[in-house]
Amino acid sequence: MGEITGGELLVRSLHAEGVRDVWAIPDGTYMIFLEALERLGGELGMRLLVPDHEAAGAHAADAMTRVTGEPAVVMACAGPGAANLISGILCAQDEGSPVVAITTTRRSDIAYPHMGGMQVLDQQAYFRPAVKWQAQVNQWWRIPDIVRHAFRVAKSGRPGPVHIEVPEDLLMQRGETDSAAVWSSEEYPSVTRQPADPALVRRAAQMLTDAALPLIHCGGGTQRSGAGEEACALAEYLGCPVTTGAGSRGIVPDGHPLVTQPVSPASAMVKNMADVVLAAGTRFGELDFWGRPPVWSDARRQQVIQVDADARNIGLNRPVAVPLVGDAKVVLGQLLNAVKELTPPRQGWEQMATVRAVDQKWRDEMNSRVADMTRKPMIPGQIFMAANEFFPPDAIATLDGGNTCVWAAHYLQVREQRSMLWTSNAGHLGTGLPFAIGAKLAAPGRSVFCVSGDSAFRFNMQELETAARYQLPIICIVAVDGAYGMEKSAQRRVWGREAEWFGSEHAPVRYDRVAMAMGCHGEYADRAVDLSGALQRSLASGKPAVIHAVVDPEENVNPPGLALWAAARSGARK
Repeated sequence: MGEITGGELLVRSLHAEGVRDVWAIPDGTYMIFLEALERLGGELGMRLLVPDHEAAGAHAADAMTRVTGEPAVVMACAGPGAANLISGILCAQDEGSPVVAITTTRRSDIAYPHMGGMQVLDQQAYFRPAVKWQAQVNQWWRIPDIVRHAFRVAKSGRPGPVHIEVPEDLLMQRGETDSAAVWSSEEYPSVTRQPADPALVRRAAQMLTDAALPLIHCGGGTQRSGAGEEACALAEYLGCPVTTGAGSRGIVPDGHPLVTQPVSPASAMVKNMADVVLAAGTRFGELDFWGRPPVWSDARRQQVIQVDADARNIGLNRPVAVPLVGDAKVVLGQLLNAVKELTPPRQGWEQMATVRAVDQKWRDEMNSRVADMTRKPMIPGQIFMAANEFFPPDAIATLDGGNTCVWAAHYLQVREQRSMLWTSNAGHLGTGLPFAIGAKLAAPGRSVFCVSGDSAFRFNMQELETAARYQLPIICIVAVDGAYGMEKSAQRRVWGREAEWFGSEHAPVRYDRVAMAMGCHGEYADRAVDLSGALQRSLASGKPAVIHAVVDPEENVNPPGLALWAAARSGARK
């Protein structure tokens, strides 16, 4: 059959797993892989995507997994490239994203850190805590096998990143094509969506139908499994309220009459009032207040049905009455069928009238704060009001920053599943722009916009060049207060004042002009009323665009819901 290099074997192995995009900065240690990718890319439908920084490439791959539900690949060179990748891979781990990281090492004969080889580090040691699984390929013919297993692990249970390490000499090595088995993913059992135990599903369905007020709480696992249709259908059939975690909004659309936004009095009310909670795809982590009082009711009067793909997450932070181990999409479908056998559709619960009244009062208060769209400078929440009006319902929003994301929790409308990308678990700064790039490449037919604080935007704003190079018409709205706004909030909360030595203030930067210098479109606005025109011109440019949106520093230091967020972060547990 002829000989091929390890680089070509790796290309063909990735193609067999359905990979079409590889994020990588060109490097000599895997140039033979890039040569094969160039030669075979047209035939296989594969392409190289080059970021300006490895971490940004990992973030972009992370975004692709969240939009498509499928693994994505990022590659980095031996030593510094692999080290740069780590922050993005750690973020993917925290968010449950199946990113496949491939790094090279120097030649096998010198790849020992103690010998003093250049760019030789113990990469497996520092990747170990960042991934679900990792391996070094030591034989040429094992490349396809290692790739197959990596993809299986990345997709199984709770998804997450994996790491493959390949010595550069193995990529250069040649071998007979038929001596290494490259199988299409259709030729071996792939990861399947696991149902829960039918007997436990029936018990859970009975609890939901017998409840005085059931509640469905959707976590990140529902987004990863694409369980929006099932979650919405079950909630509508039961007529029960739905709450979401901070990062899983849109699983049932914001604005749906049964949905309460995460940081709202109505959300806290239903969490406390419900006597049965169906918790799908959530561990009840810190931003869910550990599933405990005072936001949630005491376990003695509030029973929990927990759905999770990973049995280790069941009962992690509060007692569980019925454990349902399985894929959220499948299990919610099972529950819907089981509930339908027990009861006709419910019309709703009388307690919801009170909840809706509280919710409307809260919304009126929120709206009054941002009502004056002509004020100068604008209030951060007004950015999201303008975005809600301008972008279509299926637009993908990427969020970045501290207080900026708190404002988003109150004012952004997320109207479809897998439409809001934010590192709610990792709290990682600098992801917004790379997320937007990855999302646009994964879903070119959808509008993609990023709202970022200026501090967060500076972490990876070099990727504007990447967006310009690939002609991606994303729109970034940078909320500029000239400071680390959330840290100023923390100073006031902890010390009762701000401290200049803390270094929260920035030197002035015009981000619209930075964008134009990188071949993008730039706009400047200091009033919310001007955002609509800026958005229209940005869209019409057909280029990546940055809108420098000046926000009031005093308003930004005290976003709505900040006290509740601070309470969640306080560490208090009951």
